[in-house]
Amino acid sequence: MASRLRPPGRGTVTGMAHSDTPPQSNLIDSVATSFTVACAFFTDPEGRVLIVKPNYRDDWYFVGGLVDKGELPHEGCAREIKEEIGLDVPVGALLTLDWQPTVDLLPMPQTFYLFDGGVIEDPDQIRLQAEELDDFRFVPADEAVSLSAPLNRPRIPMALDARRAGTTLYQPTYRHRDA
Repeated sequence: MASRLRPPGRGTVTGMAHSDTPPQSNLIDSVATSFTVACAFFTDPEGRVLIVKPNYRDDWYFVGGLVDKGELPHEGCAREIKEEIGLDVPVGALLTLDWQPTVDLLPMPQTFYLFDGGVIEDPDQIRLQAEELDDFRFVPADEAVSLSAPLNRPRIPMALDARRAGTTLYQPTYRHRDA
């Protein structure tokens, strides 16, 4: 005789299902947390890479930034594109996924998504967010690497390789090693 399964009652845990009971603090303390950053990798028809110059940093960066609470990474990327350069374009495939340690202004590590923004045919369409950005340039990949922040430098050739191969590349910037 086959047995019938009852659905779990409210407040129970079955496998990985959620419960009304808050998790134990030692579990929360042991779970990795990070900020989520989503950026777009754009090129022009000649294959030059778009980089932007924030007015609060020395290096050049990709278009993008922190994902807001409740946003999916690709949604945050689309929002940042529209805010920073004034373009309402679909976000393409994920080119690179990266993890980096605590750096700069953020008090915890970052999970970094770099999406394919596509090709910008007409740079005159770009409208910079004056409160945050001073300039933009389309430059050859090697120049983009030299102008970019150190943690972004390996992402440029990775993004180009991923775009050519039609794949996503994962490369952690940093690997934690226990002492």
